[in-house]
Amino acid sequence: MVPKFERRVRAFAADVSGVTIALLIASYGIPNFVGSDFVRIAIILFAYLLIVILPIFSKSKSTFGQRLQKIRVVNFNDTEPSRIKLILRELTKYGLSFITGGLYLIIAFFALTEKYSSRTIHDYIFKTKMIDIDPLHQDRDYKDPVQTRTMKDTRL
Repeated sequence: MVPKFERRVRAFAADVSGVTIALLIASYGIPNFVGSDFVRIAIILFAYLLIVILPIFSKSKSTFGQRLQKIRVVNFNDTEPSRIKLILRELTKYGLSFITGGLYLIIAFFALTEKYSSRTIHDYIFKTKMIDIDPLHQDRDYKDPVQTRTMKDTRL
């Protein structure tokens, strides 16, 4: 099933939040000394590797944010992508967003297609798509009312 736009944005926001926290710590938490710029860059790169790249080497092959939202990347023909492809996809996404000052992300998320397959520009480049792996979100329309039990139906 195709994940909703909000779930993809929340997954990306979780990944970016972790890297942003590392950026803030590196910018304001490290005193100036000889080589402090190297330490700052190392902290930011380590956080990026820890939050975005290293989780791809796990069994789920998903980033931290994708695991939280229970979505994952698959090839367009629903086969499992290689880890190299997933890493290159993430590097391309973050690289293009860094080079364009975030403009790429706005364009990519506005170009997101939800109707048949959840694909952005970097998904088209790498021939991938996002799928929903949470059984609670599959086959459920968010416009349906939530069914709850009333006090009369509950045994106390």
